[in-house]
Amino acid sequence: MAMFKRRSRISADMVGDSAMSDVAFLLLIFFIVSTTFPEIGLPLILPSSSGDVRQIKRENVMQVVTARSGAHFINLEEAPTELAEIKVLLKEQLTVNDKLIISIETHPDAPYGSMVEVLDAVWVVYDELRQGGMKREKRISLKALGLE
Repeated sequence: MAMFKRRSRISADMVGDSAMSDVAFLLLIFFIVSTTFPEIGLPLILPSSSGDVRQIKRENVMQVVTARSGAHFINLEEAPTELAEIKVLLKEQLTVNDKLIISIETHPDAPYGSMVEVLDAVWVVYDELRQGGMKREKRISLKALGLE
């Protein structure tokens, strides 16, 4: 009767950790390289490089100016306008004038968040109008004010 020889067992201590880290690193590189990342950014229409200048009627432009202090002014009024009022005025003007361009002008020393607040308010108003059934092209102009 033949006896089977018992094989030696390989313990977990005998497997090196360096091989596992190499495999994990290679898998990480593979997934990073093979993944496609979506283009995320501000979907704004930027001016062309040709420098074409068109004249726009003053009633078709609504200025929202952010001062150095972070206060917002509509069409350069003397008193600052609150963000909630800006939303109401934007909605009114956009429903009345279908050619309206919203010009967001910011002082270079203004807090960054104040310009973003105005831009977010404009996006919210456009989204509310779109949900209400009004199909409009988003016409937004961003501009940094010059130091004087």
